[in-house]
Amino acid sequence: MTKNVFAVMLLVTIFGCKKPGDDDITAYRWKRDLYRARVHSEGPAVFYSKDPNVSGNQDAIFLSSSFVILTEHRKNIQQDSIYNASGRTQIYKYEKVDD
Repeated sequence: MTKNVFAVMLLVTIFGCKKPGDDDITAYRWKRDLYRARVHSEGPAVFYSKDPNVSGNQDAIFLSSSFVILTEHRKNIQQDSIYNASGRTQIYKYEKVDD
């Protein structure tokens, strides 16, 4: 009985810490575009969401583009990181590149 409880706790720990769909094994090639929020006279320059569909957003100003090789999980971490570190003024938009 103790072995079963231990096995269940171990499985919950292993599979419970990862979000479904976050692949941290397979590396992909991504085209990464960096955007900055537009400054408005009536308010701060911020994105109100880290939604990657910023190309149609009128408040998004394109800054740079690069190609990176990352796992799906690392891509999500970088996307969250730049959004939070910049005070919600910059975001990355990723597109998977087929080789």
